[in-house]
Amino acid sequence: MELDILFSTISASISLAAVCVSLYSVHQSWKTALTGTYFSAMAAAYSDYLCCISEFVFLRGASERNALAAALYRLQLFASHEISVDAQNLYTFVLDWASSNPTRALSVDERVNSLGYKMREHLDQTRKAGHP
Repeated sequence: MELDILFSTISASISLAAVCVSLYSVHQSWKTALTGTYFSAMAAAYSDYLCCISEFVFLRGASERNALAAALYRLQLFASHEISVDAQNLYTFVLDWASSNPTRALSVDERVNSLGYKMREHLDQTRKAGHP
């Protein structure tokens, strides 16, 4: 009789451990999927912002300006504080630059390259850390 109780206890313990491992596995899977979705959205926001900057610099239209503003707000959902501030500064710089009827864009290009470098670093850090 004691042997039956011992086997039942061992069996129940193994079953409980299996349930715990399954719950942990589901939690990790959910966390990985969420992190992957967040990372993809962050990369898309960064990419969209840089594309909108270049379109505005070349075309300087109202629709490009509006798209740039929307891309900036979307970027700020995912960006670090430093990138958010730099993106906002680049936005105001580009608006001022465009209103001066410029012919060269080297100053814009330098700022875009600097911001793009910071974005790549942030994406690498986020990917390596595995969480936002």
